[in-house]
Amino acid sequence: MKKFFKHPWIIISIILIATGFFTIQLPKLKINNEVKIFLPKNHQSRIANDKMEEVYGSAEVMAVALHVKSGNIFQLNIINTIKNLEDRIEKLDNVEKVDGLTSTDYIDGTADGMKVASIVKELPKTEADLNVIKGKLLDWKLYRGNLYSKDLKSTQILVKLKKGIKIEEQEKIYFEIKDILKDNSSSNIEYYVAGTPVITVLMGKYMKSDMKHLIPFVLIIVLLSLYLSFKNLGGVLLPSITVLVSTIWTLGLMAMLNINLTLVSTVIPVLLIAVGSAYGIHIISHYYDEIKSMGKCGITEEEHRELIFETLHKVGKPVLLAGLTTIAGFGSLATSSIIPIKNFGIFTAIGVTSALIVALTLIPALLLLRHKNLKCSEEEDDDGLISRMLIGFYHYFGKKAIRILTLTAIIVIVSIVGMSKVVIDSPLIDMFKSTTEIKVSDKFDNNNFNGTTVLNVLIDGPKDKKGKYIKGSMVNPEILKGMDNLKIYLKENYKDVGEVTSFADFIKRMNKVMNYPQEDTADSMATDSGIVDDSSSFADDSFGDSTDDSSFSDDSFATEDTTKPEIVTETAKVTPKKSIDKTDMVALMNNAILSANKTDLTAEELIEIINRELNYKGEAYNEVPYDISKYPATTRAELKNLISQYLLLYSGNLNDFIDDQLEPSRSRMMIQIRTGSNIVTEKIEKAVYKYAKEYFPKGYTVSVAGSADMGLAVNKLIISSQIMSIISSLIIVFIIVAFSYKSLVAGIYGTIPLGIALLINFGLMGFLGIKLDIGTAMVASIAIGIGVDYTIHFLSTYNYERKRSDDLEEVTKKTLLTSGKAIIFNAVSVALGFAVLLFSNFMPLVNLGLLISITMVTSSAASMTVLPALLNIFKPKFISK
Repeated sequence: MKKFFKHPWIIISIILIATGFFTIQLPKLKINNEVKIFLPKNHQSRIANDKMEEVYGSAEVMAVALHVKSGNIFQLNIINTIKNLEDRIEKLDNVEKVDGLTSTDYIDGTADGMKVASIVKELPKTEADLNVIKGKLLDWKLYRGNLYSKDLKSTQILVKLKKGIKIEEQEKIYFEIKDILKDNSSSNIEYYVAGTPVITVLMGKYMKSDMKHLIPFVLIIVLLSLYLSFKNLGGVLLPSITVLVSTIWTLGLMAMLNINLTLVSTVIPVLLIAVGSAYGIHIISHYYDEIKSMGKCGITEEEHRELIFETLHKVGKPVLLAGLTTIAGFGSLATSSIIPIKNFGIFTAIGVTSALIVALTLIPALLLLRHKNLKCSEEEDDDGLISRMLIGFYHYFGKKAIRILTLTAIIVIVSIVGMSKVVIDSPLIDMFKSTTEIKVSDKFDNNNFNGTTVLNVLIDGPKDKKGKYIKGSMVNPEILKGMDNLKIYLKENYKDVGEVTSFADFIKRMNKVMNYPQEDTADSMATDSGIVDDSSSFADDSFGDSTDDSSFSDDSFATEDTTKPEIVTETAKVTPKKSIDKTDMVALMNNAILSANKTDLTAEELIEIINRELNYKGEAYNEVPYDISKYPATTRAELKNLISQYLLLYSGNLNDFIDDQLEPSRSRMMIQIRTGSNIVTEKIEKAVYKYAKEYFPKGYTVSVAGSADMGLAVNKLIISSQIMSIISSLIIVFIIVAFSYKSLVAGIYGTIPLGIALLINFGLMGFLGIKLDIGTAMVASIAIGIGVDYTIHFLSTYNYERKRSDDLEEVTKKTLLTSGKAIIFNAVSVALGFAVLLFSNFMPLVNLGLLISITMVTSSAASMTVLPALLNIFKPKFISK
């Protein structure tokens, strides 16, 4: 040892050079929080997402919502604003497509068959023009909750990003959209921007804010706690230098290896500053204790040199042992399948290793350069505040081991009850505080539209003997009917499902417009031209004079017209116009109620049933062509041909839903969910698989994909990762302690305080309603990695004192007065350091900071109460060897 420190300047120079090298690497650090990077590349959910994007393009969509404070969206200036926004956003780089009120395709029936055009061809100039737009929007339910809210005061623009764009490009689009919205600001308009890409971008923004403010904050806290602990400059600076150097080395290495910073790795600098000081604290604490133990107020340089080596000899082993167990605790996270947590485990272990190396080399080297005679404090502080507190602590607990163990047993039982209440859920949106911009926007979207969380259902048709998809299998009425029924089932049984959109919705619309009655086709053409024909309205004087029935015939429209429509390719089906009298109208309404599957019909639902009865604007054919008795077909194969003809006529783009415009063999359904909860997503996924297995035709396979599915996959991995990291870290701690003392019993004693602290941690999570998420999943391993230090230092000092005396009371008291002080200094420093995370922008990190701070208190307290109680009662042989 003495030879190693013969030239301290060499040690200092090497560390300075290494620090300079890693400092140069720091600007290369990049931030990335895309949900897919949380999963291994070979994970099923990530593969499914890649497959989906390969077929259907990017699934990344930003939702730009516009809310009108006064009036509704059907105002001339509002429509003009929407049109301006859509045009400008569509021109942005890396924007693939924009769907909004003025640009989305509208499928309509004409005298020639079918027409597809934008809802707004020309900007409206009159109220009549606005009514035409409103009529189109209300005519197709597909638009509801996507293009307009129920109260008609909000609309949204869906901005689809190009596939595979980098996070930097997503950031650029987001901030450009914000600038466009600023240019179109109005006192009557509020804007909200939401969606998974926005979450990703803003996570990066808030991460930068966290690192900018929290790192200096935690450094100040640690410096302050060090000053209050040692009350001298050396006790403050030396541990601080250790943590700064180890933090720079760790982040510099991440930058050099192109490891991205994620929400999880934001904690690394805070953790290393809070934890890395521990090794320096123990060395400095024992260093000053050695000076005081010399019993004089001045020592020579040679005496000082020997004192340093004596300190290293005394605390070197426990510091090294504590470091190794901490490395093991953090390193256990490397077993996680969640990539950011895995990287967190690897690099925190590297950071702790760096802190350990620097503490055991740089601190002694700097101390050795202090050539001036040292003077001890003239104040008598052996009986200072900390010492008096420890003596009082001992008298209250140390002499009453049974009291300690009884209280501990009660705490453990209560904690187990709390642990049973822990909920496992990690929605990305819940990482933000309720007041943040993205959380407010997401809440607005979920309350007013169909939902910002999208679960994609991929349906693949049958394959031939060569393993190739059979072309045109997705125009089979059986699968289309199955898709439509699945939509109905999900919306009826899961309240969080806002909408389910699929290829079947477009086929239903095509079938409807191709079966418009002739007068409705004429009305549609007139309306599309801006001409409103009131003659087709029921709002005439029919009900004004009960004696005048001249406008009605004796024909009843309550009887279904069984005439089958011809298969049309160029012209719409023509249905003779009929009239009904008042009695027939009442009968029609009553029949509508009788035919419904519930009694509490809304006015809208009643009108829909009547429209079907009257086949108003083809409403009787707003369905997947399936019933061969209703169409000129003898088999469903013939209906399949009808659907194929619809696709030939359709001039719009269906690339978001099918793999081929004319002969699709694969299709995608999009389920919009009004919550980001993974628990809800899992229930819906199970329902999809179960329904498809029971009701979809044979040969068709179903899978799920997208950000919602990947979020659920991460949520599931949290459980397995948590269990694996706890078990592996406890086993490693057990082995290290057992090997150090050459006793399996010692390993058990080493893990008992940690086990108690972990139970309390999970118990608190249950009682406080703190979810087990991506942040709190790391608490256990961090707690084990740090908390074991207290146990090791107490065992080491207790073992040292036990060899010198059989008086257990004296042994316990001396251990508390030496290691006890260092444990308190360390626990306070780490707890306050992690408490800084309470000011983070992210709720998982706020909860992480709270739980780690509490765990530092519980693990240190258990080390100084439960551990000595067990040692004094059972007197294990290993402790006195």
